[in-house]
Amino acid sequence: TIPNARAQNRFDGSLEEILHMVTDVGWAGAYPEVFARLPGTEISNALDKARGGRFEEVPKQYPDGAWFTYDDETCDYDCQNSEYIYWVLTSILEGQDFSGRYEQIKDEWRLNTREKLEQGDPAAYALFTDPKYRLPTVLPDGKYRAKKFRIQKYP
Repeated sequence: TIPNARAQNRFDGSLEEILHMVTDVGWAGAYPEVFARLPGTEISNALDKARGGRFEEVPKQYPDGAWFTYDDETCDYDCQNSEYIYWVLTSILEGQDFSGRYEQIKDEWRLNTREKLEQGDPAAYALFTDPKYRLPTVLPDGKYRAKKFRIQKYP
């Protein structure tokens, strides 16, 4: 990891890989009708809109107006879902909003700030900010304080 990466205008790639594990297994398992990476779930419906349509295979060119345009041909529909979840969450948490970042990612993802996402992809924004799912509200930064608790003997 890269401690304090955002303050250095750098992106920590380990965050992406860890989030894929959490979202692909944890969230999809806890809320399959919402976060499973299958056609017809809430996240897949939002993905299809973000890509300008439902594509089983990566299109040669995405439709005009698409804001998620990942073009890795080895990334199938399931993979595209996983990448989209990562972009949405980290944009809401302001992990993609630092100097020079938009230029680095614009060919793949155009809604790199919370504000852009709220305006440009309201379905995903509403889903990821819905408190019933208890999703993260702060980007991991490596600065944590342990919660104090007291251990008592069992009677």
